[in-house]
Amino acid sequence: MLWHLPRPMRTPSTPSPLKTPTLALPVDALRADFEAAIAVGPVVLSSPTGSGKSTRVPGWLADRGAVLVVEPRRVACRSLAARVADEGGVRLGAEVGYRVREEDRSGPETRVLFATPGVVLRMLAADGLVNYAAVVLDEFHERSLDTDLLLALLQGRFSGALVVMSATLDGDKVAAGLGGRHLSASGRLHPVEISYQSSGDATLPHADDLPGRVAAALRGLGEGNPQAPDVLVFLPGKAEIGACADALSRHADLGRRFEVVPLHGDLSLADQSRAFASSSRRKVVLSTNVAETSLTIPGIGAVVDAGLVRRTRYAGGRGFLTRMPVALDSADQRAGRAGRLGPGVAIRLWSARARLDADTPPEIHRESLVPLLMGAAACGVRVDALAWIDPPRDHAVAAARAELQDLGALDAQDALTAVGRALFGLPLDAALGRLLVEARAAEPGVKSAVVDLVAALAVGRPLFARGPGAFDPTRAHPDDDLGGGGCDVTALVRAVRHGDPQRHGLRPGPLQEARNTARRLRGALGCGALSPTEALPERRALARVLLQADPRLAHIARRRRGDVAWSNGGTEVSLARESALARLLDTPEGANIEAALILEIRGLGLDARRTQLLGTCAMPAPIPWLAEAGVGREQVADVRVIKGKRVVARLERVHAKRVLGEREVVPEGDAAREAIAKAFLDGRLWRDTLLATTDRLEARALWARVEPEGAAEAPLPLAEWVPARVAELGVESGEDLAMLSPQDLLAEDLDAASRAQLDRRWPRHIDLADAKYTVRYELASRTVVVEQVAGGRKEPPPLSWLPAFAGFAIDFKHRNVQRTLRPRR
Repeated sequence: MLWHLPRPMRTPSTPSPLKTPTLALPVDALRADFEAAIAVGPVVLSSPTGSGKSTRVPGWLADRGAVLVVEPRRVACRSLAARVADEGGVRLGAEVGYRVREEDRSGPETRVLFATPGVVLRMLAADGLVNYAAVVLDEFHERSLDTDLLLALLQGRFSGALVVMSATLDGDKVAAGLGGRHLSASGRLHPVEISYQSSGDATLPHADDLPGRVAAALRGLGEGNPQAPDVLVFLPGKAEIGACADALSRHADLGRRFEVVPLHGDLSLADQSRAFASSSRRKVVLSTNVAETSLTIPGIGAVVDAGLVRRTRYAGGRGFLTRMPVALDSADQRAGRAGRLGPGVAIRLWSARARLDADTPPEIHRESLVPLLMGAAACGVRVDALAWIDPPRDHAVAAARAELQDLGALDAQDALTAVGRALFGLPLDAALGRLLVEARAAEPGVKSAVVDLVAALAVGRPLFARGPGAFDPTRAHPDDDLGGGGCDVTALVRAVRHGDPQRHGLRPGPLQEARNTARRLRGALGCGALSPTEALPERRALARVLLQADPRLAHIARRRRGDVAWSNGGTEVSLARESALARLLDTPEGANIEAALILEIRGLGLDARRTQLLGTCAMPAPIPWLAEAGVGREQVADVRVIKGKRVVARLERVHAKRVLGEREVVPEGDAAREAIAKAFLDGRLWRDTLLATTDRLEARALWARVEPEGAAEAPLPLAEWVPARVAELGVESGEDLAMLSPQDLLAEDLDAASRAQLDRRWPRHIDLADAKYTVRYELASRTVVVEQVAGGRKEPPPLSWLPAFAGFAIDFKHRNVQRTLRPRR
């Protein structure tokens, strides 16, 4: 059943509380056309960044009632809400507010609410956005999974006003899909001079010595000119922003000339506002791609572009966040930020010879679709029931469905299970959220440790500057070695609880973020505050909960010529050098480690196309721990038939091609069916019936191919027919063999007339006076292979002695000599 939104509650008679801004912006010229179009149906509005659409359009809609503006990024939500409140002469958090993950500055009187897509999806799943008269999807060109999903859910089901806005977008395509109108506004853009600054032999953008190269670029920008404009530097992530900020602060000449201002989504609103405030010195804003189109920062006249972005890359069916070069459309957008005030300059930190991809693909074609399926299921809709601007690929949907089913979050009908509903309510990646869901029923000490572990992993950046394995466990104060025992899991939990940045080499920013997250998660799970004396649980108990949540964490060591790789049955992973377990492997004790739980895998971009997978958080786990937790699949290794009445099977539990354990039992369920089928196929049970069934299935398969007119459908091959037949007989236990007879596994034969015709025209054995032959039919190439198996004949028999084999070539084989007797006709 398709989910439908209730009709929104509107208050058209209540005027908007926002004042009309006095400063004219380019988008204002479209207001009359916009008002006419939105009265009829959806509107797609495209205009360059800086034209004013993100701040003006919400005000235009506010007379209709409450307006919900969906912004892809937290920093944009906060800054735009503050800007609209200021221009409208109202208080931020009152008439205009914002709602992002774990931060809500809105109230009952809020008329315009800015929110991130994930927050809006949860609102939509909870109450259908019943209180909103208009929804605006801003910066739609970023094509995030959640934004694409929101548009698919809203179109045709939301009866309020629907607006899609973007700086760069094929507006006609989107408008046609929505059945709406496309409006386009001009912007203010001046010419931008682009130059390239490459280093070494590298052509494509890369991260080597990024702080040094950024400093060099800044030195050449407006040296000796105090009136030179501010600079916007594009970097791939928070880690690079921090490294560049630290490096620039150590350059006395740059420190005198520039005020360095970081800008990314994890900063507070007050810290973010520094990028938009005036300064007595030139500003250098170090930003992620949030400033590419989502925000307009005043005063920018120069851009330095590292040409890198953090994006998911797939290997072996799994996605890993890695640095990679931007596409050309993103590079052009970044350069254009320098041309808002007047002629500008953009320095690209790569070679002019570099060949970048032309366009950035939408996330629906490059990210895991796990959040997409969960969001749709939370709203009661299957993904294949929605209309998409760019439909998701079937294989990606299937992979996401399989992952969610492995996590116990989705049932066979694509509906959320109780676990799935719990996961959807958590502000975490599904795999991390699954650890918390499983830990809810664990003993308090284990649950508390899982909370701290998940909080550390959720940061997405290393807590340790050099990794827990960089500390020497033999030093005088062993507590200084948070990674003692070669376990990254223990190190992270201890770091969150007791780590000191100076003593333990921890990064203050990520550590504080992890502790804040742990505090919030403890409240959500009812763990209470952490006791100063709370001890870590036994690793075995912790491993049991982790494996129950996600058995795929279990990896088996593969040692080859001194190197160790780790496999869970998919793509192999290496341990990062900073891992505590990686360092333990170099010791005599480490030579005995056969398995580990790997909870975090990151992609290291070797070049534009290749990624090395590195495990950065691992816990050594003996093989018996994996078997105890039920990791892997039991398969029948050997079968004994007892007096023809029952089967006893030796079952092996196998994971990543490693036998974890074995047991001998009278099998039940699937194992019982597999055991009886194996006993029959191995000839240990009713051998004469096996020979007869093999002959009959081969005859029917051949008949279906060579005499297709009027012939029955070809049967399954023997190896598939037998298990299917055993299942059809309703076998549930190895004891059920006593209720079966040879006739139960005897396949149906051709009728007598057909069989006689087959044996005459298409025999599988030919007996002549001086030789015997087997006959094999290679139907794809329409060739009959006649092989002499007995007799003294030296040459092929006359054609008149053989069947016609109409339409087939005949290959005669004898003593490794092959001769074609006749070309096919």
